[in-house]
Amino acid sequence: MHSLSHIFHRLWQPRRSLFWLMLGFNALSSFMIGFLQLTDPPMGIRLVVSVFALTNSLIGWWLTVRLWRETDPNRSASASSSD
Repeated sequence: MHSLSHIFHRLWQPRRSLFWLMLGFNALSSFMIGFLQLTDPPMGIRLVVSVFALTNSLIGWWLTVRLWRETDPNRSASASSSD
């Protein structure tokens, strides 16, 4: 079992562009959901923004999984790609 510090360092990698993409997509989906809750837009706009927020959330999740897998200590250094 790995420590929380080890788990945190596998995800917190500000020198990698993949890390910033992950943060960007997750933040953008959060802002879109906040917009929907605060403004109560018409149904058409609500639907479009909801689809974009869901898509951003899924992309952010995929990038998080990808970042987690690429920093697996069990993988060899030659198998991992650098961004």
